[in-house]
Amino acid sequence: MIYFLCTATHAATNDHSLKQLDTDQTIRQLYHNLNSKPISNLSQRIILISAQFIGTPYELSPLGESTQDQYDQFPLYRTDAFDCVTFVETVLALTLATNPKEFKQYMNQIRYKNGHVSFIDRNHFPDLDWNKNNQIQGIVRDITKTFKNTQHQPVFKLAEAYIDKRAWYQHFFPEKIRMQKANPIEQKKRLKKLKQLGKQLKGQMSLLPYIPLSVLFDKNGQANMSLFNQIPDATIIEIVRPNWDVTQKIGTHMNISHIGFAIWKNNTLFFRAANSEYSRVTDIPLVDYLRNTLKSPTIKGINVQIVLPKSNNRTTNVLKS
Repeated sequence: MIYFLCTATHAATNDHSLKQLDTDQTIRQLYHNLNSKPISNLSQRIILISAQFIGTPYELSPLGESTQDQYDQFPLYRTDAFDCVTFVETVLALTLATNPKEFKQYMNQIRYKNGHVSFIDRNHFPDLDWNKNNQIQGIVRDITKTFKNTQHQPVFKLAEAYIDKRAWYQHFFPEKIRMQKANPIEQKKRLKKLKQLGKQLKGQMSLLPYIPLSVLFDKNGQANMSLFNQIPDATIIEIVRPNWDVTQKIGTHMNISHIGFAIWKNNTLFFRAANSEYSRVTDIPLVDYLRNTLKSPTIKGINVQIVLPKSNNRTTNVLKS
């Protein structure tokens, strides 16, 4: 994704082939452990798999399109470091798949439109690309509009933002081109080509339902637990900033700045996410996390999505074909 609080871009500097080998070994071991005591419940599978990565280092924008791509040659998948988006994507792929081969296929389906691996087709923008494409595939479903107050009335609002992809591409710097071997001249050539491709894109209005902080908390900062208790276990939580103006930095407005999982433990709801503030994957009580955002002038609420079982998603058919 594009400009989450948890993401950024930087030049490729590491030996990705070694990281890939380590990742493959980690994934094989994880499935070996899972298969030794299978868990059929999807939520429990998400909880168990995501827990394996608590404490894993946070890294800005750790994934790309691998060495076959012209623009971003970072690995297609890793488990040794995450940002908030790649953490959710990796856990989802591991959860829905049953073996390493399926995992790789699910990663591509989750991260790219129609599973086509390319920078252009990557789900860069959360509400415009990631949510929409994964909802179409039947991987996730937005349930934000189903939350109701004690009078049984819906509490959601709609965030609106004009996502200007064309302007976003024109804000790219040479560092956006991440190559295995540094070559400033080639880097500039590829950047120019990427910007030309971006000029063909059109802007689009994004509408995103969210539960306002103003109904999740009263004026004294006390949590409305009747609403928090409606959040199912192992759901995806997105932090919503309606029409967030980051045009000076990236050329466009946005609606979302962070993403993670809602996990219930001992009657407490936690926000499990790759967190830049703590430099690792953490569990933080969701009420505490959101209460701390009340002072933010731009954070206004949360979007909630459930993960659907394999029998409901179209990706399963794609993997079989």
